[in-house]
Amino acid sequence: MGLKAKQVIIAVLSIAILVVLGFVVFTEKEHILVKRQVVVKSDSAGCVHCHGTEGHEGLPGKDPGIVAQWRASEHAVQGVGCMDCHGVPKAGEMPDEKNPRFVVKMAWDKNSGIKTMTLLKKNGKPVERPDIWNHEGAQIVTDVSPRTCARCHEKEAEEFFNSRHNSASQFIGSVDNFLGRFAEGPAAANSGCQQCHGSVVRVSKPAQDGNPPLYAPDTWPNTGIGRVNTDGSWGSCSACHSRHEFSAQVARRPESCGKCHMGPDHPQIEIFNESKHGIAFRKNLAHMNIDVPGGDWVLGKNYTQAPTCSTCHMGPVAPHGNHKGLELTHEVGARISWTLRPKVSIQPKGITGKDGKVILKGPAGRRADMQQVCTTCHSQAWVNNFYVQFDQAVALYNNKFGKPATAIYGFMKKEKILDSVPMNEKMDFLYFELWHHEGRRARHGASMMGPDYVQWHGFYELSQHFYTEFLPLAQELADKAGKGEQMKKFIEATLHGKGGKDWEKYHRWTKGLSKEQRKAMLNWERETYESRKK
Repeated sequence: MGLKAKQVIIAVLSIAILVVLGFVVFTEKEHILVKRQVVVKSDSAGCVHCHGTEGHEGLPGKDPGIVAQWRASEHAVQGVGCMDCHGVPKAGEMPDEKNPRFVVKMAWDKNSGIKTMTLLKKNGKPVERPDIWNHEGAQIVTDVSPRTCARCHEKEAEEFFNSRHNSASQFIGSVDNFLGRFAEGPAAANSGCQQCHGSVVRVSKPAQDGNPPLYAPDTWPNTGIGRVNTDGSWGSCSACHSRHEFSAQVARRPESCGKCHMGPDHPQIEIFNESKHGIAFRKNLAHMNIDVPGGDWVLGKNYTQAPTCSTCHMGPVAPHGNHKGLELTHEVGARISWTLRPKVSIQPKGITGKDGKVILKGPAGRRADMQQVCTTCHSQAWVNNFYVQFDQAVALYNNKFGKPATAIYGFMKKEKILDSVPMNEKMDFLYFELWHHEGRRARHGASMMGPDYVQWHGFYELSQHFYTEFLPLAQELADKAGKGEQMKKFIEATLHGKGGKDWEKYHRWTKGLSKEQRKAMLNWERETYESRKK
């Protein structure tokens, strides 16, 4: 065969390949177009036209970005339009207590953990929310609450209702709130605290002559996850899912949680990033099918490469071994056995409703569920030993630092060595950072396998500040108040504990080690670090 004939054959084959590739690309695009077919219902068509790129009366659209985000959403494909979320149902369309047209009153019994939501009435009639306004012939609201989302996502809304996320704004009276509002200043709280925790959204000027109501600028914009909405309900679904695409993928990504769970007091995103889990996530993201619909993103079935925050705390888990699997949950505490937030860590009890329904399992049940997540990728022995290490770290913090520091600080308040004004003395800040910053970092680092946060950002700083600043300052202030001897005895008794066991275990080293203790330490170091040569 001649050279020219070969060239012709190669040219024909190349054209054929290009045609086939073009057909594949075309069909894929057609498939995407069919899959992404947007359904614009008649009651929302005007919204899409006016706010989209088409505009109104020859003018550019008012909010083209919002409409573009909605078009990219699963809502748009399913025919869930603007009025389904922003429209206000008429009275009688549904039970009044479920209708976001009316205001509800929330209550939270912190002893039992049970939350209740009741309809607010005046003169025997339901109270309408204050931000309803007439717009282009329709009654709408801007502040969309979980009660609206619950019309389609009832199970998710109920789980979120019972979660700590839902009540994140209910920290009024706490030291954190005092710091933001007074020690720092209102603007710091508005742009800082409230954007994660949420605040009470207020209407400063009602709707008038077709103009929308004005929300008080110190409360809006606000997507804090515990936001108190104008219908009285708590929570903001868009805190995680983000307007107006409301993407499951966005909520699953660690960055979404990292918006709030970061920084010196609760650096979960930084800990995740340094952990083996975070490294695996970044390496394997392309293989994790993170963009599939909610119920289809199942650990052990649709992906196994790496976990995200959502995987461990919320995501569904496929059955494996003796485990029956787990359903998706929006109760982010459903798998957490310890709470690592307070001055001293505790294992919260379970919550059972008045009807006998289990709202939150007890500590053992929550831990068993989390272990189902772990054993999808790890052996049971590996998981068991991890929890031994984790529990030991929590116990170390509680017994060596948390309980003694809290007792000594409380003694100083009781004896009026410190005044009653919060956060106005060095000791107030020192104690606060011991548990709120350093103590949390150590505990969260242990829970998420971030060794640097356990050690150098955690227990190292705890040790340094507890022994070289907190204890000396407590004694100094007591001496100045004429109560030095009382303080000395109280500190000694607190550090020694019952029968002196705490002193020997945790604090004896500050006075020098005995020969026996030095020998025990040397043996431990040899067993831990030396090679096992026979």
